[in-house]
Amino acid sequence: MGFFRIQDTRLVDSFTLPSIFERRLALYKEWHDFVFFDREKGIFGLLNFAIYGNPYDVKRGYGGALVFFVDSQGTAVTKMKLISLDKLHVTSFSPDFLSDDVTVSYQKNHSFKTKGKLDSVSFDLDFQVVLPPTTSREIVLDILSKHRLNTGMIQAAAEMSRLWDCWVELPRLNVSGEVALNGVTDSINTRTGYQDHEGGIFDWGSTWGWDTGVLLCDPSVGREPGKVSFLFYRFGPTDNLSHGGIVMEIENSKQKYFDSERINISRTGNYSGDQKFCPGITRLLYPDYRPYIPRRITFSGFNNSDKVKIVFTPMAVCNIVLSGIYSNAETIFHEMFCNAALSCLVDGQIYDGNIPCWFESVRPRGTVKKYALKA
Repeated sequence: MGFFRIQDTRLVDSFTLPSIFERRLALYKEWHDFVFFDREKGIFGLLNFAIYGNPYDVKRGYGGALVFFVDSQGTAVTKMKLISLDKLHVTSFSPDFLSDDVTVSYQKNHSFKTKGKLDSVSFDLDFQVVLPPTTSREIVLDILSKHRLNTGMIQAAAEMSRLWDCWVELPRLNVSGEVALNGVTDSINTRTGYQDHEGGIFDWGSTWGWDTGVLLCDPSVGREPGKVSFLFYRFGPTDNLSHGGIVMEIENSKQKYFDSERINISRTGNYSGDQKFCPGITRLLYPDYRPYIPRRITFSGFNNSDKVKIVFTPMAVCNIVLSGIYSNAETIFHEMFCNAALSCLVDGQIYDGNIPCWFESVRPRGTVKKYALKA
């Protein structure tokens, strides 16, 4: 891999707005996720900036900003704000997301300046790009060059292409600045930042969802690798109807890939911690609604002599329920801050540790076992 340089970030990570003549404009959606964990302060943050619907019509499209923080005491704080398109500026020439209350602006020094205030939460953070962007095209070509094509891979690739017109990953960001949560301000200074950017033209009700995320590794600490990220896309109601894998970066930026056909995924127990809901109307309409969240999620797999095991333990969860446009189907996003217990042997080298992790699990809301519980 390595198609792009850091200097290409602005172009590669720009919004991919559809043509005004696209007949499915109402199904357009695109978003940026910025993630970090400050190990010294013990603060986790997920910032999501998105645009949905027809981006050229204020009556048929809107923007959104979501923040999900976990403070040093383990308390989750979530806020969400919808933004009228006449108060929002996005463009196909940059990743900027500019509104009165929330701004993301790409700087000449290849950093993202993010600033905003949503009720009792405010942030002023700089995300400095350290490693060049990676795109879905790069990852697919790299994987296909190493692995034999199979039916699952072809089905998943076709479905992902149908849904996501763009996907960009910024594997490592240095994050500095400050966040204020319920009147308490903390400075942030960490090397464990990450961003991904995705979007396309599809209906929420048309997807079986995905599991994706990243272990926020610090290779200067203990035996942690440079990076561990994962993506499993589902094209049916069970984990058997999914494809994807785990990508590890080890010494000298060498990449190791564990294909989903060699990975076992198990979910045990029930998460009993606090769950935040955005939009909050879901909780108001269904006060007993509590979607299924496992107490443990375990990935275990191999690739020849290489072995990997990751045990995810959710520490805080933010649930987001989104409705389909052309059906009554609903899709629920589980945004999870997890502890990831990593144990692996790669190229004869042991990598292990308890590493903070962002885990996003997207599933239809319904009665399918282990996907969601009926409200």
